[in-house]
Amino acid sequence: MSGSVPFDDLVVVDWSAAAVRRLGPDSCWIARGALHRGSRVTSTNYATRQEAAGAIEASLQKSLSAKRRTLVLVDVSFGLPAGAVKILQLEGKPAWRALWSGLARLIGDDEENRNNRFEVANALNTDCGTRLFWGRPYAKNFDHFTALPIKNVDVPGLAPNPLPRLRFCEELAGPGVISNWMLIGQGSVGGQVLTCLPYLERLRTTFGNDVGVWPFDGLDLDHQIVVAETWFGLFPWQKSRGSCRDEQQVRGTHRHFSSLSPQAMSDLFHPVALDVVSARRRAAILNEEGWTLGVDTRNEGLLG
Repeated sequence: MSGSVPFDDLVVVDWSAAAVRRLGPDSCWIARGALHRGSRVTSTNYATRQEAAGAIEASLQKSLSAKRRTLVLVDVSFGLPAGAVKILQLEGKPAWRALWSGLARLIGDDEENRNNRFEVANALNTDCGTRLFWGRPYAKNFDHFTALPIKNVDVPGLAPNPLPRLRFCEELAGPGVISNWMLIGQGSVGGQVLTCLPYLERLRTTFGNDVGVWPFDGLDLDHQIVVAETWFGLFPWQKSRGSCRDEQQVRGTHRHFSSLSPQAMSDLFHPVALDVVSARRRAAILNEEGWTLGVDTRNEGLLG
């Protein structure tokens, strides 16, 4: 077991791509607390992404000042299927940094949650000549986004998406995972990816060397802040207290991670799959796709 795994505090984030200020279901929820069994967990609801991001940064600054090591879990994919950054013509290396910084330049998101994610997705599809993203609102003022179809269909004049629907770790995660190419609709996560990664890029640049992004910056990280993606569908959160599903998920995930033994925690940060996949696939995962912390990597039937 690596000595770099243990943490003092845990922050669990449920992101939202809502286009208006919103509280309750389908809004931003954050659970905080010490990372040990029986710790007191505080859950807070935020009406906008700006408010949520500000609260995360303030919490991390407090932990840093107290010399406490913090794990931040975010229910958002940190990457797209391998090859996406090349098709999107985003500049920079490694590929995940090109995606994060590229979206940070393109996505606008104001204090009322108004954002331009559909405009950006339409422009990205157009500029690369490939229909990657899909899903826009059923409204006349979105009809001019002709490169961004309402449904998952081909667009005349654009090449079809040559990439898989899911990343490798999402294939391993089991049923219920929705494609990041889908930007709107029940359970859609693509909109969360486009609106969250710019804030994570800001967090990364704000805290500099104090923050490490798992697994992109390595599997064994000794940073004071470690940020990792997760998926609430992997954990038993249903019996947790909360005013809505979203609050239950952040609280239940916090409780689950607080109950893990040091060895179990270490195992999560060292997926078995990364030891048995080909060198090419491993490189794609660590440079572009990323990994969902908590995925059961022992499903050897899907490894290759």
